[in-house]
Amino acid sequence: MDYEELRDSVFLGDDPYLAHVVSESGATQSEKEHLSGTKELAERNCPLEILKNIVISGALLHDAGKLSEEFYAYMKDVLKNGENARKQMIDHTSAGGRVLENITGRGTLSEFIGMAVYSHHGLQDGIEMETGTTLFEKRREKEIDFETVRQRYFQIIDKKCLVRYLAAAHADLRKICKQIDDFVQSAGGKDCGSKDFYLGMFERLTLSVLIDSDWTDTACFCQNESHPERITEERTQEIWQEAIAHFEAHMKEIAESGKKSPLNVYRDEISDLCFRAAHEEKSLYRLTVPTGAGKTFSSLRFALYHAQKYHKKHIFYVAPFNSILEQNAEDIRKAVGNSEFVLEHHCNIFYEDENREIVYKKLTENWNSPVIVTTAVQMLNTLFSGQKSSIRRMYNLCNSVIIFDEVQAFPVRGTELFHLAVNFLTTFCHTTVVLCSATQPSLARLKENNLFGCGEMAGSSKRYAAAFKRVEIEDATDLVKGGMQPEDISGFALKAFRKYGSVLIVVNTTRCAKQIYEELNRSCDEACRLYHLSTRMCPKNRKDELEAMKRDLQNKEPVICVSTQLIEAGVNVSFGCVIRSLAGLDSIVQAAGRCNRHKEVEMGKVYIVKMAYEVEQLKQLHDISRAQGAAGKFLYYFKENPAAFDGSLDSEKSVTAYYKEFFRDAGTAPTKYPIPSLGTTLDELLGRNEPGRKQFERKHKGKAGMPRMCQAFATAGKEYKVIDENAEVTVVIPYDEAAQKAIASLEDRFTPMAEQKKAVRILQQYSVGISEHLLKKLGRAVHRIDDAAALVLSMDYYDKKEGVLEETRNRFLNFGSVK
Repeated sequence: MDYEELRDSVFLGDDPYLAHVVSESGATQSEKEHLSGTKELAERNCPLEILKNIVISGALLHDAGKLSEEFYAYMKDVLKNGENARKQMIDHTSAGGRVLENITGRGTLSEFIGMAVYSHHGLQDGIEMETGTTLFEKRREKEIDFETVRQRYFQIIDKKCLVRYLAAAHADLRKICKQIDDFVQSAGGKDCGSKDFYLGMFERLTLSVLIDSDWTDTACFCQNESHPERITEERTQEIWQEAIAHFEAHMKEIAESGKKSPLNVYRDEISDLCFRAAHEEKSLYRLTVPTGAGKTFSSLRFALYHAQKYHKKHIFYVAPFNSILEQNAEDIRKAVGNSEFVLEHHCNIFYEDENREIVYKKLTENWNSPVIVTTAVQMLNTLFSGQKSSIRRMYNLCNSVIIFDEVQAFPVRGTELFHLAVNFLTTFCHTTVVLCSATQPSLARLKENNLFGCGEMAGSSKRYAAAFKRVEIEDATDLVKGGMQPEDISGFALKAFRKYGSVLIVVNTTRCAKQIYEELNRSCDEACRLYHLSTRMCPKNRKDELEAMKRDLQNKEPVICVSTQLIEAGVNVSFGCVIRSLAGLDSIVQAAGRCNRHKEVEMGKVYIVKMAYEVEQLKQLHDISRAQGAAGKFLYYFKENPAAFDGSLDSEKSVTAYYKEFFRDAGTAPTKYPIPSLGTTLDELLGRNEPGRKQFERKHKGKAGMPRMCQAFATAGKEYKVIDENAEVTVVIPYDEAAQKAIASLEDRFTPMAEQKKAVRILQQYSVGISEHLLKKLGRAVHRIDDAAALVLSMDYYDKKEGVLEETRNRFLNFGSVK
């Protein structure tokens, strides 16, 4: 395909029809200008050669409906009357799909490109779940002035040229389907995913390019700017070279300035293995090493060298929690030597300078930076959420290296979806993925939808287990019949405290943590520094407490901390003893990583205890309850035959056996992301969509006319949530002067919009999620800021050691519930 020839010939003469207008300046963008700009960006941004003809065809067709007389009249009205123009919702997506079908007929090509055209303002289902009507039937039946649109469209688009693009797109789509068929067959059928799921991911990738190209061209017109320049391949290679040089110098500096440790020999060995792996063409790895083995820097070393050798465009570092992300983002910036190379994308980032804030927002819109440090929430939303802003970024995952850190902490509910997305990226998108964890969930195979071709980057973790063993884990779950009460675990912790000097207690619920803290507060000697960490505390409060606790631990002060599992992953603290309430073995091993972290003593001590059922109350916490049950069964097997698990509760054999038990207990549905209200799963909706197919057969009295694109993209996108919010509402805490100032800015009606936006970003550090039930109980202790969505909690109902209180400690205050 001669793109230069087609680029010059696809557009015909000038056209008077309007795609966009700016009423304030009187600027207008014609339909031809917008289609041309979108096509140019789609062609440039398309990450896969095999998709190029497809995305160009979609770009040329996506806004054909704007050529209707109705839309033209609306644009003229907006141009003349601005905000006073009558608001109208005019369907301008149906016509493009109809033009397409008019040329190609009904088939896979018209469905595939048509789905992207129909969805560029919002995801659509291939089959309507309730009625069985297909998207393509609905669009054919839409009442639009199709003949007028068709005639005008071919006045500005050369039909022969469009047909050539579509012919090439058809050939490429057949190649894509062949690639998918070959992969699924070679991977053992459903063992590693279905054909329909992978075709659906190609559809989402096409839509990603189209949305970004459309939005970018529109924004550039409205802001009177040129299309943004992308980083060239030559410059990207220069960046990798600069980053590698600085990384090696930085690591040498750390080695020379730090304490000599026998563990450094093993850390260096792991790093060297990652370096060697970087020069291999393999695209999917596990990096399974114990906590403290330096996996962040080792995986980054792999990513830099691999990106340079195989000309990758981006490196992504993805972590499940902000606490890990913020800490490691700073390490990554220092390691690569230039903060301009690194985009840190999560909800807690904001800039005082408005111009920097604008630049940051543009970069996060499509992740066009060399190194992107982001959360699992952002990444998984990019792959599965229905939000257009998330879909828009997806195409930049191609031709990249993605490091998923602490992968065991990713949601169990979406395990199979995650596997399938990783398979798609590594098999079809020229992307290399590294899964980092001390406790790899994928060591145990599922009945279907497993990872394909995953290799161990640093070899067997058994080699390093003995070297990095810093704790002895003891099963003490039978210590108290029926499980521990707060006073039992308090007494047990105080005995351990007298022996080990510092103790961390990790339990499964905020309510349990608070009860234990209150019991210890009554029992502890004044010399003991007692801390409490919980999601009932705002992030700034938790950060302040963590920093104070770290200082005390470093100064060898006597410390006891009671926490929920938020402390387990990525928090660099070291206690002499850890007491962990029974949970999944992965959580127990992570908690153990907070004990004797820097090998201050020969061997630290970790106890697994069991809390009484009524104390933790896990009835609604299904994942934790299920993990607890699986861990309980595994502990029984271990007690019967420790040698079968290398005599260690945190061995690779133990972790694998635990996950096998967990997935056996869980069945398949939880890992497939069940949707009880629809009686199906998310991976089914994004794959074959059997419920939709059955509805189609009922409506049409058979399978005749069943579309190839049956996936329920819109329904799945709407249902998908990385974290189950459990109907939580967010309240803002006037915790300190910065929070109080931000709240005052929102309460002042005369505060400029830019200042209000800044205040909202600041207050993310002072927000706590609470249940609707607690919100009602707090009553007038919570007030809503006028004209803003923020709810503010009175500080009389907040304690800096405990977080949100259900009752005030001030006996003169009792707001009561509002009736």
